[in-house]
Amino acid sequence: MSARVLRLARDIVRANLGASGLPYKLTLVATYHCNFRCEMCSIWRKESVGEMTPAEAAAFLHRWSHFSWVHLTGGELFMRRDLEDLVDAIVDHDRALYLLNFPTTGWFGDRTVALVERVLRRGVGRLMTTISIDGPAALHDQMRGLAGSWERAVDTLRRLRAIERRNFQVVAGMTLFARNAALVDETIAAIRRVVPGFERTDLHLNIGHESPHYFANAGSPAASAGGGVAAAVEAHRAQARGRLHPVRFLEDRYQALVADYSRDRRSPLPCTALSSSCFIDPYWHVFPCSIWSRSIGNLRDEQFDFGRLWAGARTSAARREIVDGQCPNCWTPCEAYPTILGNLARAVVPRSV
Repeated sequence: MSARVLRLARDIVRANLGASGLPYKLTLVATYHCNFRCEMCSIWRKESVGEMTPAEAAAFLHRWSHFSWVHLTGGELFMRRDLEDLVDAIVDHDRALYLLNFPTTGWFGDRTVALVERVLRRGVGRLMTTISIDGPAALHDQMRGLAGSWERAVDTLRRLRAIERRNFQVVAGMTLFARNAALVDETIAAIRRVVPGFERTDLHLNIGHESPHYFANAGSPAASAGGGVAAAVEAHRAQARGRLHPVRFLEDRYQALVADYSRDRRSPLPCTALSSSCFIDPYWHVFPCSIWSRSIGNLRDEQFDFGRLWAGARTSAARREIVDGQCPNCWTPCEAYPTILGNLARAVVPRSV
């Protein structure tokens, strides 16, 4: 077992004991640029100028090299012409890095395959890629606002599945809204016709959320999870029993608690944002998570002194509000997964079971 795995395990144990120091999970938004026009997300409307550079990322992670898990996201990551350089900066300078994961629309298939192969050659403990697929072909293209996007997504999924490495996994990710919640089985069937061997456990479900600072979709009818979502998740979960695996465990526990969240609109477990995890946007603004529009500071303004910002008064105040349940509350995987890992005793037997 590698030292990086042991470090991640240590961080998870500390989170369960309430003894976290610096966060072990970082959500890093590389860009807001996107070539899609999704009806449930308005990231593509943002003017994205002056985004983080690979040199800044390298310097930041060289100094603050404690993140065991980096979730790199956008926008559409491959809209960055220098994405490969940015990923190199993460892999080369975050000395604690064990897990790197990133989502993509699959539109840029050649570059996606090349990046995955590049990262695996450079060395990483575990690499995961999610191809966003929101329904069968016609519905997916409508929701995503780009004709032909479904065909490109499933083709990229098929090509990535051909990369057989023990430390690499690719899945399809489906975010459920009122419009597509009833089409999970139809989506799986459509993918199977193109991707041989695609299993139900290869589709990861999550539920739609609103976020003023990230998705820029607050108040959008299309962004509502809507009725039928919790039932659709539970029906999928009931059929997705698979082998014991850490990723499968997280997926199952996340889905098991969707019903609680849908009923109460509160995080089903004590949230570990600003404890185990944090969110950094393309301009180095630090937020507790992808949902709460509460900036605790800007790392450029702080000369990238993450420790000072993390120990500051604004961070402490926001952390207290999270502990008291005064944040917006959510159940999005970016925050739910480290929350589950930080509440293992309570997560194993959900209230709704």
